[in-house]
Amino acid sequence: MINREEEILARIRLNAVSCMRTDWLLRLIELYGGAEEVLSKSAGELSADGGLSPETAGNFVSNLSATDPHKELEAARKSGARIFTALDGYFPELLGKIYDPPLALYVKGDLALGRAPVGIVGTRNPTDYGVRSAARLARELSASGLTVVSGLARGIDTVAHDASVKSGGVTWAVLGAGLNICYPRENKKLAESILERDGALVSEFPMDAGPMPANFPRRNRIISGLSYATVVIEGDFKSGALITARAALEQGREVLALPGPVDSVMSRGPNMLIKNGAALVEGVADIIASLPPEALFGLAPVRHDRRAEKAAAGRLSELSPDAKSACGAITGSEGGLNMDGLVHTLGWPVQRAAAALFELETSSIITQSADKYKTTV
Repeated sequence: MINREEEILARIRLNAVSCMRTDWLLRLIELYGGAEEVLSKSAGELSADGGLSPETAGNFVSNLSATDPHKELEAARKSGARIFTALDGYFPELLGKIYDPPLALYVKGDLALGRAPVGIVGTRNPTDYGVRSAARLARELSASGLTVVSGLARGIDTVAHDASVKSGGVTWAVLGAGLNICYPRENKKLAESILERDGALVSEFPMDAGPMPANFPRRNRIISGLSYATVVIEGDFKSGALITARAALEQGREVLALPGPVDSVMSRGPNMLIKNGAALVEGVADIIASLPPEALFGLAPVRHDRRAEKAAAGRLSELSPDAKSACGAITGSEGGLNMDGLVHTLGWPVQRAAAALFELETSSIITQSADKYKTTV
């Protein structure tokens, strides 16, 4: 009979071994009847029974000797994180259904506070169009009470998390490093804001693991695995966003893509996905229509609490003088203003007005409807 506590410790220990893919570890657990049993095998047995090459089996056993699950649990506790396995009731149900769920999931925050998670991913080098679109979709998802899932990377990921936080929504960031390592470093404040807004930071890597290149494809499958649907905003053919999209398809999840200009390199990935059957996304209604009924059942609207009001006031105070002037003009208008109306009202050149509108959009302070801009705060 399996000892549950010892089996959890064994899974945490196996998870810390970077030389072995998760699907192979799960296969060995199934073969031997438990993670504890895998730990008890010699390199020769793993090679003979488990199908590992002698070199891989030797590296695996050698690396295991350097892992200590008790120290890992203590490191997580000190950082305010928890470690879940499939043996725990708190392990995300959606993630547990994929082909290769992580043996251990490190979480800061509370995943139970999120509802109907949707992934938003894209290039680290977005165009202005991509930034505006990612921010708008994240705001709309948050306003609808859905959770935004992304990878805390530069570019589209950062935009999606930031727009969700500023809209008072819940967002989950899946890291390609351990939870003690914020990567990229400039997103440390954003990571803190995610936790303050009832969101979560998630990783399958040990607490002090660095952001190795091999980690990010593994991270991407968790983004899609946590999500009912994944939305691809921008990216070239080799973009990591397309890796996430492929993972979502393999997991039986919905994939949506934002169409883009045919002469933009960053639109190649999403446009290709659409040509190959991905749903075209223009707004939040397209995303919601792709979700199964159980994802939306009982979904409550976002509460506009004092924290949301305080966050809105903070965003307004941080605006540039031009953005504040543009916001004032839009607020004082009847029914909103379009670009021509803003230019006429303020007497500015188009380029100056466009820069102010861009700042307001990415700060989640205005939204566009029927070609007119209106304030959201």
